Amino acid sequence: MRRLLNYLAFVFLLAAAFPAAAAVSGEELLNRCTAAERSVDGTEKLSGEEMLDAMWCMGYMSGLLDGFSVGDYKVGNAKVMCAPEEGLTRTQALRIVNKWFREHPDALQKSGRRGALLALAGAYPCK
Repeated sequence: MRRLLNYLAFVFLLAAAFPAAAAVSGEELLNRCTAAERSVDGTEKLSGEEMLDAMWCMGYMSGLLDGFSVGDYKVGNAKVMCAPEEGLTRTQALRIVNKWFREHPDALQKSGRRGALLALAGAYPCK
């Protein structure tokens, strides 16, 4: 029993030594998604690190869009975004988000998720 308690204490201390991953900033999201945009455009060859960033961004956009398809993001009782009936692709979403961050540099140090939601809500407001 003592060995188990020592082990659990060790695991707890080890976990406490590493802070939880911080939420992605607008700047990080824009940097990674710029690599994805360049990859989709095919205009230039990406480095290995840039390819990882591009894949990360596409995964992020997939998760964001899946979240919209599963449930409605609401402020009060109002839906935040109304995507077109034909849907929205990851590439469309990343272009909208990148454009929004480029037009709102003051948002780069804030939450990337919040900026992405504002970008998509601005592009597809509910009527």
